[in-house]
Amino acid sequence: MDKYQLFHQLHHQHRGFVLANAWDLSSAQFIQAAGAKAVATTSWGIAASLGLADGENISFKTQLALVKSLTEHLHIPLSVDIESGYSNDPLQISENVLALARLGVVGINIEDSDKDTNALRSIEQQCTIISEIKKVLNENGFGGLFINARTDTYFVSDSPFQATLKRAKAYQNAGADGLFVPGLTNIEHITSLANTIDMPLNVMAMSNFNSAKAAFAGGAKRFSLGNSLYDLVGNTIKTSLTQIEN
Repeated sequence: MDKYQLFHQLHHQHRGFVLANAWDLSSAQFIQAAGAKAVATTSWGIAASLGLADGENISFKTQLALVKSLTEHLHIPLSVDIESGYSNDPLQISENVLALARLGVVGINIEDSDKDTNALRSIEQQCTIISEIKKVLNENGFGGLFINARTDTYFVSDSPFQATLKRAKAYQNAGADGLFVPGLTNIEHITSLANTIDMPLNVMAMSNFNSAKAAFAGGAKRFSLGNSLYDLVGNTIKTSLTQIEN
């Protein structure tokens, strides 16, 4: 089984899986050493580790350099958070994804937020982006790369469930392999969404790690830790130093 097949299989097993997010090579290696079957990057953690705010404030060149280091040293599948694609041009976004695919990544997260306006892209615009990514990947022999379509509806919408459902169906038809809904913690909403769409549902840890069990029971297939591990490391350092000094 190759890495593409393994990563897809993780999303379609009976019980969901926890996907830990790394921000540099050492954190990724710690995750791998812990026995993880796959690892993902966290854009928030990468930016914070460089003293920057999240939101594509690192260059895509910096992103590529980090991913190259990860793929050269890891043996488990790697998925990359590319935020909104570092562009609003579908062709440029597709070329960015293709560059990552050539480095050996097996999946991406692609957001539907516009970094210039801080609003959601239109459904039509995001579907064009997803379709173009899929087309370029297929044309270049990387059709197995997992496109995880992220929607930020639970951060900005007054009626997030209906807005999410509408976008989910459109993104699926455009070629997405999975749906990522950060901010979604309502178990009834998770169950309704998981039962309605035909692709695996990914949610994210918001306040603690224990909610993974409830999310899986509700029908989610992937539980991302996001910036939780980065925060945990920072808090551990501060607590340890405080205890030593006292």
